[in-house]
Amino acid sequence: MNYPRDCWYVAATSDEVDDGFLARRILDTSVVLLRLADGSVAALEDRCAHRPYPLSAGHREGDLVVCGYHGCTYDATGRCVRIPSQETPPSGAQVRDFPVVEGGPFVWVWTGTPGGERLRPPPSTPWLDGEGWSSVGERRDVAASLMLLHEHYLDLTNVFEMHPELVPPGIESLPPLEEVEVSEVSVSYTRELPKAPLAPWEAQISGLDSVESFGRKETGAFVTPGLHKQTYTISGSAGPDLELVRTHGFTPVSSGATHVFLQISWRGASVSPDAGALLAAVFHEMANRDFAVLETVQRCLDEDTTPRRYVNVKADRAAVRARRILTSMVEEERGSQHP
Repeated sequence: MNYPRDCWYVAATSDEVDDGFLARRILDTSVVLLRLADGSVAALEDRCAHRPYPLSAGHREGDLVVCGYHGCTYDATGRCVRIPSQETPPSGAQVRDFPVVEGGPFVWVWTGTPGGERLRPPPSTPWLDGEGWSSVGERRDVAASLMLLHEHYLDLTNVFEMHPELVPPGIESLPPLEEVEVSEVSVSYTRELPKAPLAPWEAQISGLDSVESFGRKETGAFVTPGLHKQTYTISGSAGPDLELVRTHGFTPVSSGATHVFLQISWRGASVSPDAGALLAAVFHEMANRDFAVLETVQRCLDEDTTPRRYVNVKADRAAVRARRILTSMVEEERGSQHP
């Protein structure tokens, strides 16, 4: 296992959870999500307590979940309340229920140490549903580890090789990271770009004059193992003209696969009315290339029969620190389980 369990992870977007079942593999655990009559979301382990059969393959009776194998019936806390073949369920007949928090477009779930969720809330994402902001999003399944995804997005120097059409005219390389901030559980960086005219995609979306030169500020943050945030601001002489935030909810499926919940948020005074569709198209294609490379890197790691030591460069400063935090969290959890 190369990911920490004691963390809030995105299980779904709110619009994915309705009056049916949503089955999802999260942190090597099968989970079923359902929306209850009061509008809240419940999350249960997707296995009947009687036999290893998915509860999501059964049906609902209101807020009750009925297993499709022998009819064992569970309430939203995971307690077995009915077994058709006998008068009362056996003592202790229960499936685990997982804490859930719904905020903005995300449904967060805690599958780690029971009770640990009370020590820290899910990360705040006010830009995803704040006044003046608009967002579009998608979910992707990527055959690469959580660690590789965080490292990739903490080093955007690959943009010149992988996404040259997105680079503003005249910028030949990214300046060195001006500032890398590290706390016990997070890493962030800030980078200022020199003034340059707009790239075609920037002009289309921003509604700004493509002849003028603008400054740009880029930031990236490993907020938690389950959340990565990047901002990109285009500014003229009077201040920000376009603000973009790319939010990644990273949720391990297993050690070598990850659910990615991608949201692109924007605001600006003269933004194109088609900004949502344009941004969705730009960042969907960008994600296609990113994920293809990361899946190749994962395959190479899996194929290596002997450990290799890969070198780091200056642009890896933030990524190396994030790796240290993730590794430390995993090792700490292992130590607590095996004193």
